[in-house]
Amino acid sequence: MGSIRKRRRQLGDGTLGPVHWQARYRDANGRSRSQSFDRRIDAERFLERNGADLQRGEWVDPRLRRSLFSDWADEWWATTVRLRPNTRRGYWLLLQNHVLPCFGERTIAAIDWMDVERFIADRLKTGHGSKHVREMVTVVSLIMKCAIKSNARKDNPAAGHELRVPRQRVRQAAMLTMEQVARLVACTLEPYRPAIWLLVFTGLRPAELCGLRVGDVDLIRGVVHVSGTRSPVPAYDGGVREHVDGLTKSEASQRSIPIPSWLCLDLAAMLATRGTPLPKDAHLFVNKDGHPLNRDTFRARIVRPALRAAGLPDDFRTYDFRHTHASLLIDDGANVLALAERMGHTDPAITLRTYGHLFEGVQEQLTERLDQRRRGLAEAPPGTSGIVGINRRRPG
Repeated sequence: MGSIRKRRRQLGDGTLGPVHWQARYRDANGRSRSQSFDRRIDAERFLERNGADLQRGEWVDPRLRRSLFSDWADEWWATTVRLRPNTRRGYWLLLQNHVLPCFGERTIAAIDWMDVERFIADRLKTGHGSKHVREMVTVVSLIMKCAIKSNARKDNPAAGHELRVPRQRVRQAAMLTMEQVARLVACTLEPYRPAIWLLVFTGLRPAELCGLRVGDVDLIRGVVHVSGTRSPVPAYDGGVREHVDGLTKSEASQRSIPIPSWLCLDLAAMLATRGTPLPKDAHLFVNKDGHPLNRDTFRARIVRPALRAAGLPDDFRTYDFRHTHASLLIDDGANVLALAERMGHTDPAITLRTYGHLFEGVQEQLTERLDQRRRGLAEAPPGTSGIVGINRRRPG
């Protein structure tokens, strides 16, 4: 797995320096490398350990180990261009405000598990929430994964930390009854009433509502196809505030949701007020100036005044229409799988974590339904044992 050569360097005055032992080997990519030691035994031990690491696929480049964490942060940041803009902005704020001030000037190899554990404890002490701290550790972990993939270290010191985030249940105030929704719509300015009904009947995220195009709504079949979003992204990293059209949160969020025929008629009437037939890629909802609907402006100028006029709490968020949608479906007996598909969740477990408390009382309902079947047996005609439709063969 390598060779050792005895060498002496020539000093500046022409004399030879002390003897050293040069261990030569080839790295995981087949490139020739060397490292010098004062004693032959140290060179032999190095080659032995190095060879074992290469065979296990755990070889670490000695030169990369000495690089700074901030250098790897730059390498990682360059790869984040594929992320959703708001996700990327969140990572940038965490990196600049918390991660780099703590780890930036340290070498990538000098950071261990306890360093990250102390980082977590310090942030919790200074009042940061556990969810926020977990996001900071996620950034550290992503940078460490880049270093691991590039053979700068073997392990990820940001992995394996216990950081429990309290489960947040949807507040009762974040859900409206159908009567309250109707009252709110009556107080909403035209032509935005169909937008409120669409949020309630589909559970769209506000960014998904703003991202809808005319071609996404099949007014004949009564189906809304969700495939994109439009979100405001505040300025960061020397940039400017912008509105970005993008894909949905996940592949599961790309879904088709049926809507009632009367809502299709309302949407058709709304589109007719905009004049000539619109191209399919035109935004479904626009403001009074004809620009695509802005999520934040929609709440500030349309939803909040309507809430006040309807006598409803004005801290109700546009996103809470999504919670209202889920609550109404659960009240009508929707099961978890159907609800998860409709909400665009990647895993029904997410649905349960968010809305599980709204299913309270379901077990009692299931027991009552079973008991109703038992009572049905007791009321069956004599001799049938409550079993109908089973053909019995005669003996012999």
